[in-house]
Amino acid sequence: MTSRRTFLGLAGAAGASALAGCSSDPEVDPAIGPPATPDTEDEITFGIWDKAQEPAMLEIVDAFHEHFPGIGVSISTTAFGPYFERLRIQAQGDDLPDVFWINGPNFELYASHGMLQDLSELEGFDPASYPPNLVELYTYDGTPYAVPKDFDTIALWFNRDLLHRAGVDEPTGSWSWQEYRDASEAVTRALGGEQIWGNPGGVANQAMIYPLIMQAGGYVLSEDKTRSGYGEPAAIEAFRFLDGMIRDGIAPDVRYTAENQPKDLFSGGRAALYLSGNWEAALLQDSPVREQLGVAPLIHGAEEANVIHGIGCAMSARSRHKPAASAFLAFLGSEEAHRIQAEAGAANPAFLGTNDAYVDAIPEFSLDVFVDAAETARAYPASQNTSAWLQLEELLFPKILGGDGRLEATAAELAERMDGVLADES
Repeated sequence: MTSRRTFLGLAGAAGASALAGCSSDPEVDPAIGPPATPDTEDEITFGIWDKAQEPAMLEIVDAFHEHFPGIGVSISTTAFGPYFERLRIQAQGDDLPDVFWINGPNFELYASHGMLQDLSELEGFDPASYPPNLVELYTYDGTPYAVPKDFDTIALWFNRDLLHRAGVDEPTGSWSWQEYRDASEAVTRALGGEQIWGNPGGVANQAMIYPLIMQAGGYVLSEDKTRSGYGEPAAIEAFRFLDGMIRDGIAPDVRYTAENQPKDLFSGGRAALYLSGNWEAALLQDSPVREQLGVAPLIHGAEEANVIHGIGCAMSARSRHKPAASAFLAFLGSEEAHRIQAEAGAANPAFLGTNDAYVDAIPEFSLDVFVDAAETARAYPASQNTSAWLQLEELLFPKILGGDGRLEATAAELAERMDGVLADES
């Protein structure tokens, strides 16, 4: 049997008492089997984490019922913070939802411990219908274990009014690192007296640190997932670029951004430039400076590089309702379902050819830049125990950027400790 004890150990379970009761598991057919028919009657559970997307998911469930009126789908929504802790507890208790959302940092942990259903034979699921780099993210040992739901890439959000007040032309294409720094400095010097920054700083990994390292020719995680790239020259170059803006007073330091979140500085009109993803679009619609906001392609270094991530929809390998769950999962991956979430403006759909509906749903912003970026973006770096080295990032990024001046030594420490995590995985 798959050891839930080992799984929870890797996932960082709190104590031995939570692991005590791993007795023999009841037999569950590992095959996905045939999907339900329109006459099937059953009840399945669907776990998600985004309350803002719940209305769109309910629309999708209603549309599914038109095809399978006898299958009830009960949606359980948990806030993102506790979602994966709850999922681990459900896994330990052999009580995972029949179908549930998964993300890149947690995917491989669940796939490698036999928690996710092999979708190779899922009727109606064609991996060619989604961006290949997103399919790659949800493939383990050559086997797909999740259906891509949506995707996000990174671009440069900007406040045209603040740029114009500082005498800076708004970006019309991809700026270089130097152009980004120069524009940030011009705004900070011109408007700093009003507590306005050129860019809001921060230590965002997916939106800032990962793509900059890749643009310098480096990597966060080696292709074979055995080595960290944080101690390599490309990572040091990216860190020095960001650290330099903090030390020169162009961007706020990490102590300031701990109390003043970068997204809040930008949406509140106190920063002119913001490296972030298309997930900001729905939030920025409510910004008091919404009319002044625009978006341009991501900045570039020696190379152009972006990062793609997105939610995947998975099925529990131990579901007792596989025919019904298979039918629902296939529908979640369909063009129809993706168009529903796109037209609701809930998320940028992963199904190729449906993105126009999402772009049109939020016409205030040029969201096509995020769609275009998907063609060459690289998959979000993830390994079997990503959560462990994400905790190391959270601990050490603030010491690397604007810390005690030991940038290279602290980056080397992060790389060494991450290498230890990766060694334990293998």
